[in-house]
Amino acid sequence: MSDEMQKEVQRVLDAIASLGPDPEDPAERFKRLSVLLKDWPDLHKAVRAMRQDVANELHDGGMSYDAMGKLIGVTHSRARHIAKGITHPSRQKKEQTEDGGGPGS
Repeated sequence: MSDEMQKEVQRVLDAIASLGPDPEDPAERFKRLSVLLKDWPDLHKAVRAMRQDVANELHDGGMSYDAMGKLIGVTHSRARHIAKGITHPSRQKKEQTEDGGGPGS
C-alpha cells in the first residue's frame, strides 16, 4: 500500500477514533456514536461493494485470485468470494439448498 493510501485509511480510522473521547459531554458522545452505528450497515455495504468492484477490475485485468489473496493476506478462495460478493459462503450454500436451487433460481 502506498504511503498516500495508508494515510487515507489512517485518516478514516482516526476520524472514527475521535468520536469516542469526549470527557466533557458523554451525552454528546453517546449521540455521535449512535448516529455512526445507525448508518454503519449502509457504510459497510458501500465499502464492501467498492472492494468487490476493485477485485473484479483486478481479475478482469488478469490478476489471479491467488495474487489478490496474497495482497490482503487471505486465501485465493476468499479473494474469489470477495470478487463474487459472497460474504458467508456456507450460509449462502445452505440457503440455496433449502430453497431448492442454486444461484439465480
